[in-house]
Amino acid sequence: MVIQDRKLTHYLLVYQAEDDKSEFLARAGYKLQNWQLLKRDILKAMESAEIAEVTRTDWGTRFKVKSEWVGLNGQRLEVITIWQQDEGTSTARFITLYPDKLRSTDTDREK
Repeated sequence: MVIQDRKLTHYLLVYQAEDDKSEFLARAGYKLQNWQLLKRDILKAMESAEIAEVTRTDWGTRFKVKSEWVGLNGQRLEVITIWQQDEGTSTARFITLYPDKLRSTDTDREK
């Protein structure tokens, strides 16, 4: 599994006017200054993650993966990550992540 550093440092941890994820990640303690820790935690979470959906595309196979982990400040994150294994390669590359709102809602109801 490969995560391009630029995905974290120029996209996920930087405010985006549309579809921003930096605020979600900041609530768990992830900031641009510690982007390496986010990368580490995403990869570590994949060790016990659940593949929720597999889709064939013109470019390869795309995976929707559900995972959860505890952020830097102790807050639990329930996340969906998207990975793609391009045609002719053996490694999945990270595309994006977003909150798993369905699981977060279920967890909130249990409290």
